[in-house]
Amino acid sequence: MSLHSSPERYGAIAASIHWLSALAVILMLVSGRVMENARDLVASVLPVHVTLGLLVGLLTLFRVIWWLFLDKHPAPVAGMSQAQNWASRLVHMGLYGAILVMVASGVGMVALTGALPALFSGGPLPQFNTVGPYGVHGLVSWLLVALFIGHVAAALWHQFVTRDGLIGRMRLG
Repeated sequence: MSLHSSPERYGAIAASIHWLSALAVILMLVSGRVMENARDLVASVLPVHVTLGLLVGLLTLFRVIWWLFLDKHPAPVAGMSQAQNWASRLVHMGLYGAILVMVASGVGMVALTGALPALFSGGPLPQFNTVGPYGVHGLVSWLLVALFIGHVAAALWHQFVTRDGLIGRMRLG
């Protein structure tokens, strides 16, 4: 498998970024919901959540740089309508945008509350809901969930209904 994408499929770099990002986003969303619903676990889950958030942010920035300067997307799947191609681009841009807003609002919450020392030293955590980015972070997390579900649903549709091999373009190996 080539490091770079071909007209038929994504290369090893793009596929690796995709699957690492997907796993990290799932873990980040789950850890966020755990902290929201089990306040007694916040101190132990938050350092993992923050680390995953920074990882996803770095992977997303690397992905954008990769596409802009170092690689090209494969050709559109044969048989996909112009509307489907447009919707695909819109969802992907939404995912990237939502991830970057989540990272920025998360960093903003940590910076505005002075929570960084407490995150990794075990000190008392501040109230994150007292700063502006908290509301944005919560709202955009639901947008990210919706976009993620739409992305997975579309991939499964292509795999099992239209059977056009779309998922195979993103496989590793």
